[in-house]
Amino acid sequence: MNKMTRDKALQYAKYRLPYSTAASRFVIETANVSQGLVADIGAGTGLLTEHFVGNVGKVFAIEPELAMRNVAHDLIGERQDIEYIDGAAENTKLPDQSIDLIVAANAYHRFQPASIIEFKRILKPNGMLAIFSYYDDCNFLRDTMRVCNIEQYNKRLAATRHKEPVQYFYGDSIPSRYLFKQEQSETWDEYWGAVVSGMESPDVSDEWFATFQKAHQQRFNDMATSGVITVKYSTEVWIGQPKFI
Repeated sequence: MNKMTRDKALQYAKYRLPYSTAASRFVIETANVSQGLVADIGAGTGLLTEHFVGNVGKVFAIEPELAMRNVAHDLIGERQDIEYIDGAAENTKLPDQSIDLIVAANAYHRFQPASIIEFKRILKPNGMLAIFSYYDDCNFLRDTMRVCNIEQYNKRLAATRHKEPVQYFYGDSIPSRYLFKQEQSETWDEYWGAVVSGMESPDVSDEWFATFQKAHQQRFNDMATSGVITVKYSTEVWIGQPKFI
């Protein structure tokens, strides 16, 4: 897997599909955390974090990648209601029973199964967990990953994704699921920027970079009208109060 550089982190922040503002507001109201403490685990460049900053008591943005933490800090800024922490799902560095709500976006795919031990440790007795993801209404994201069947790329994808279902992170409780429909228009630069922002994607120095780019260019051209494609998707939210043994 490639190192997360600052340039790649900036692409990630600029081009990744946004999460629904309505979804975040719904979670804040449901978890009753307008004055509470929220841990965004795997915060990355702050795509989800920014929806909570200023709308809850305080956000702890937990992110192990320095380049992504730095970009989040640059974009969101230095504020009293946010703290940027070099941590991970398995070691957040937060105090015991200190958090009202844990949120996580697509980074949950990378969490080790043992992270539920850390969730149990940091959550208050009635704390909640909300996991945000992209629901692929039209298989756009699935096809983006499959467009170029290159062995190196497939290995990188497999190495960064566990096989546990989202419900696993709620222990013995059953979370509720909600969808918030969205639509995004993208030029080639925006589409390609999102594709190459991932740590699994090749750098220019990789021998398969040109093949990878050509396949995506062809796909984009086949879908585009006047140089623009429309991406239809939903922000998927799972929310509930975890029950861990």
